[in-house]
Amino acid sequence: MRKIMVIEDEASIRSFIVINLKRAGYAVVEAASGEEAFDVWAQNPDVMLMVVDVMLPGIDGYEICRRVRARGSEVGIIMLTARV
Repeated sequence: MRKIMVIEDEASIRSFIVINLKRAGYAVVEAASGEEAFDVWAQNPDVMLMVVDVMLPGIDGYEICRRVRARGSEVGIIMLTARV
């Protein structure tokens, strides 16, 4: 099954995204922070896509992208933001 990781610190937003991805037939893993995301990713190397909030506390979404690419991963990344 195709697996997606959702990285979002707001529990209600994360839950909404996860529910809808599961309804669409995806396996979903989730993380509430950038730090947690790397632990979850290490346990789920078969993640094909990351949905990443830009404004995370600690390690933000931009830094997650930099670190993922620095590791040589070509996993797909979709950035979410409330910024205008």
